[in-house]
Amino acid sequence: NADATPPMVSHRFPFPASMVWNALLDGKAWTEWLPLTNVPWTSQQPFGVGTTRTVAAGKMEIEEYFYAWQEGRRMAFRFERSALPLSAGAEDYRVVETEGGSELQWWGKASGFPMGWLVSRQLKSGLKGGMPKLEALIASDPARFGGA
Repeated sequence: NADATPPMVSHRFPFPASMVWNALLDGKAWTEWLPLTNVPWTSQQPFGVGTTRTVAAGKMEIEEYFYAWQEGRRMAFRFERSALPLSAGAEDYRVVETEGGSELQWWGKASGFPMGWLVSRQLKSGLKGGMPKLEALIASDPARFGGA
């Protein structure tokens, strides 16, 4: 339960939560701060519970189903379909206002032998290295993400 455990990865941003949230809604942005090649939303806006998205890293695709959505604050999804030998996977992203900016918090896990632990480790490592890149991306073009 993400509410009871500290985030697995978090990063403080010198931007309002709305700008970080807007970056999470930008499919192309995901390919600019994580090792992903394509992140198309497969549902129409407005997004919410039931939204779907496909994430590609090279030829590997994961179809995601969003089971939690709090506009501007939280998006959480499970892996619906993937060619990876996983029995389950889920990620939970939360954007929290802080003094002087905001914080992006992440929880995630993949399960299934033998790849679950490896995918979980790669997700965590990717996000830990990616969040500073996300900060640099937002700083490089604040207007793209709703800034001045």
